[in-house]
Amino acid sequence: MSAYWDSSALVEASLDEGIRLSLAKEGGFTRTHSFAEVFSTLTGGRLGFRSQAEDAAKICREIADDLGCVELSLQETLAALDKARRHGVRGGHIHDFLHVVAARKAGTDKIYTLNLDDFRGLRARIEIAVPPGL
Repeated sequence: MSAYWDSSALVEASLDEGIRLSLAKEGGFTRTHSFAEVFSTLTGGRLGFRSQAEDAAKICREIADDLGCVELSLQETLAALDKARRHGVRGGHIHDFLHVVAARKAGTDKIYTLNLDDFRGLRARIEIAVPPGL
């Protein structure tokens, strides 16, 4: 079964050839918002360098070739926000919670991320793992 890739895993796939090969071989899913986050990270300088916007856009296009996208409708998002409220999700963790909801919608059995701690306490009931090759 395929995996869901969050933006941190996709950024790492853009930088690490082994992870990029795993993504190409395994494929998987993400949300379109993840590409905005990848672009932001690559061009924003948090990694100790800044990619040119043209290069970051090209990287996003190349990564997209190996991924399917799953989106949440407005009603699905609102239902997820209600569930998040009931589970005590606050602040930026809502983004991780929405990744979990999208991963379930895509039918994946795991989420690849570099930020394992971000998913703790979300009652994800889905495997949270680092990408293969890391």
